[in-house]
Amino acid sequence: MLESAAGFLAAVGLITLSGTLVPGPNMAAVIGRGAGDRLAGARVTLGHMVAEVPLIAAIFLGLDAFLTGSLFTAIAVLGGGVLVYSGIAALRNRHRALELSAEATGSTVMLGFVTSVSNPYWWIWWATIGTVLVVTGVSFGLWMLPAFIVVHVGVDLLCYMAISMTLSASAGKVHSKWISRLATVAGGIMVAFGLYFLGDGLLSLI
Repeated sequence: MLESAAGFLAAVGLITLSGTLVPGPNMAAVIGRGAGDRLAGARVTLGHMVAEVPLIAAIFLGLDAFLTGSLFTAIAVLGGGVLVYSGIAALRNRHRALELSAEATGSTVMLGFVTSVSNPYWWIWWATIGTVLVVTGVSFGLWMLPAFIVVHVGVDLLCYMAISMTLSASAGKVHSKWISRLATVAGGIMVAFGLYFLGDGLLSLI
């Protein structure tokens, strides 16, 4: 699946979706602002993108200089393990209520930026899972960098806009069962791709 550019970008979209759907600081920001602003999803995504795009470019361009087979194997195994662990955690915690930040103030764009860079999981994700994707993307050439960013950011935008527009239209009501189902889908995607990366990395050692 990941051998072709189309297959790789499809995987990027699915893995990004799994991370986006897990209840966390960014989703809390969208939900917290969505009832009063139907464009809250776009604004949070913009702040998230300001933090994320330079990081993606730095990883992509930096890895391009010293990518080796052993580095790919190590990153694939580590990232796959983290992805499986994160997926299982999402499944186990799927019924936990999402705590909304009612005290959040200031620009929604700035809130999207702050909830990204202040979230330890975001850094762990890019140090492991995200780096696995970037390492794979490097093999397709420099043209993959903008394509990667468009798909990754595009999935975030579509998901968060769907949430904020739904909340705005329904007077801000959030059903815990809906959040639980999102977490279940996300957890399943994480586990599936985590096992794929683990298997790919371990097979390269044989």
